[in-house]
Amino acid sequence: MNCYCCSGKEFADCCQPFINGKGKPATAEELMRSRYSAYATAAIEFLLRSTHPSTRKFHDAESLENWARSNVWKKLEVISTANGNPVDKEGTVEFKAYFTDSNGQSQIHHELSSFRKELGKWFFVDGKIL
Repeated sequence: MNCYCCSGKEFADCCQPFINGKGKPATAEELMRSRYSAYATAAIEFLLRSTHPSTRKFHDAESLENWARSNVWKKLEVISTANGNPVDKEGTVEFKAYFTDSNGQSQIHHELSSFRKELGKWFFVDGKIL
């Protein structure tokens, strides 16, 4: 099965190991892609675990699960990245997430997300809707 993040790879060889805790993203983009796949599969624990501790308090499992399950996730488009490489400590990823909402309406979530790496692990910090 192709990965939800539209990388062209198989889910088992792309985002699934990150979501299952059997690997860790080497870049901010890999983390962002795996978080998109986590929304598509309603992997709420991973979404919380991959959010930076300083901003995790602003997210709750019930809201994340409602958002994930109420939409049909169609496609991810990465627009740009800045830093976020294995040697970096911070990075940003601009992306568009295409989905169909609970009313059957096509939607596009366009965001610039910030990421931080601590102790060798990437975390989502926050996002700005564009």
